[in-house]
Parts: sequence; C-alpha cells; structure tokens
Amino acid sequence: MSDKKKREMAERASILYYEKNYMQNEVAEELGISRSLVSQLLSYARNNGIVEIKIKVDEFNLRMIRREIEMREIFPGVSQFYIMSSDSVEDTRRNLGDFAAPYLSDMINEAGVIGVNLGASVEKAIGSLAKYNFPDSEKKSVVQIMGGFSKDIDRAHPIELVKKLSSILGCSYYYLNCPAVVAREELRSALLEDESIRQVVGMWGQIDLAIMGIGTVNESSKLDSLLSADMKKEIQESRGSAEVNINFFNSEGEYLPLLEKHRISAGNPELKNIRKKVAICHGLHKKEAILSALRAGIVDVLFTDSITIDAIEGLIGTG
Repeated sequence: MSDKKKREMAERASILYYEKNYMQNEVAEELGISRSLVSQLLSYARNNGIVEIKIKVDEFNLRMIRREIEMREIFPGVSQFYIMSSDSVEDTRRNLGDFAAPYLSDMINEAGVIGVNLGASVEKAIGSLAKYNFPDSEKKSVVQIMGGFSKDIDRAHPIELVKKLSSILGCSYYYLNCPAVVAREELRSALLEDESIRQVVGMWGQIDLAIMGIGTVNESSKLDSLLSADMKKEIQESRGSAEVNINFFNSEGEYLPLLEKHRISAGNPELKNIRKKVAICHGLHKKEAILSALRAGIVDVLFTDSITIDAIEGLIGTG
C-alpha cells in the first residue's frame, strides 16, 4: 500500500472510529479490510498527526492528576503527590483539609499505628475526617511524635490533634505532655525517663503512617518561640531550609544534626523507618522548605496546592 493510500485509509478509519463511534470490527466491515489492519491504521493516524487525543483529566476536577505525574517524574522518590487546583491562598487555606481527607482516610484504614505532629493544614485535614468511615478502627493507635509549643501559639496543641483523631477512630492514643524543645540537656534526659513519655517514645518504632506538617527555618516559624538565642544562632548559621518534626534539612535535602540534645520528637532515623510519611502543607513562604523536604526523602506523600507547586517548580528552574 502506497503512503498516499495508507494515509487516506487512516483518515477514513479515524473518522468512522473517533467521530462516528464505529467499533473496530464495524470499521473493518465498512472499509472491506481486516480488523488488524484497522488497528494499524488507527495507530498510524495517531502517530502521524491525523488524530490528536487530548486527555482532559484536570479541567473539571479539583485534583490535578497531570501535574502530579509531572512532579513524580521530578521526584521519583515520592510515591504520590496530591495537588489541589487553587485560585488563591485563601481558597487553599479553606479547602485543602477537605481535599486531603478522603485520600487520607484510605491511608488510615490501611495503617495500624498513626503518628501525628503539628500543622495548620494537618489540623484541618484531621477535622475533615469525621465524615468518613473507619471500620474496625478500635484496634488502631494514634501516637504523638513531637512535644508541644508554647501556650501562646494560636494553634491546636499536638495533644489535641492526637485526641481528636483517636476520637474519630474510636481507638487508643498516646500523647507527650512536654514541650518539643527544652533549654537544658539534663531536663530533656529527665523527661525521657518519665514513664508516660518513655511509653510514647517506645511506640515510635511501630508507626506505619505519619501525618505531618513542614516548617520553615526562620523567625516566622512557630518553633521559634521555643528557642533560646544560642539555638537560633546555631540554626541560622547552619543555613537550614526545612524543619520536619524538629528535624532540620538544608536546601539540598541533607540532614542537619541540630537541637538533638534539646528536642523531644521522633528523630530522622525514626521518621525514615516509617512506611508512609504524609505531609500536608502549602504556601509561598514554605516553597523552599517543601522543596528541601522532598529532596531529603522525608516525605512519601505530599498534599499541597497548585500555587505552591508552581512556586516549587520555579525554584527548580532557577536552581
């Protein structure tokens, strides 16, 4: 068959199949050719610009699946991105928790021991879980993976988040009644000897799902209120970019051993051993921190919005 004839046949087959909704066997009958030749002609049409197929998966959905696939190509170590289409920061702040909740509920149903730390988006996502079903969840456990912040912080204490999630699941919970960072090493040692705190720390090795926020490393960080002047100087001089559960990472994702004798939280080795680490986070002010955490391999699943992803891709393009 000449190229001209083949193109003509491919055009006819394409019109019948894609526009007239013929089945391939009906196209074959109409053109007087075999079904296998119809398949070859349709492939030829797609490969030579006769037919262009546009997959409109993102145009009418809140979830941007195409962008998620593109981000997986950039960060193959991240098992899943969930990117919410957003027109504004306020839109994201209002809706990201609801967006994350159905996917998060599936992960919780597959987990046995769930670790929780602090984060505004984490708090909203947990609050949105009440409408979902969690069969046989009374056998699960919810565990706090970092101490709390100062009382003047305008945000839920991690204990409250642990209690809220355990209430939704109807399961047991383990909480840390202590600050996330203490000034004196001997105080930290004494707290870690406390029976109730030792019990929680002992649970960290059993966690198979962690739900976390990602913090910035600057004066706007909520963690900053717990730090002494010397601690702040140490962190500033380290040029850290991200804080995850009081674990610090630089812009290349390298772990920075900071505050290790002062923090009460699951450390980098414990986090690395957790099967699925979920971060729920957004914001232009957090773009460097999120990028750092992705490079560090400390995030397996990221829930964020299109505004933040655009900013992160901008950093990669200029990096």
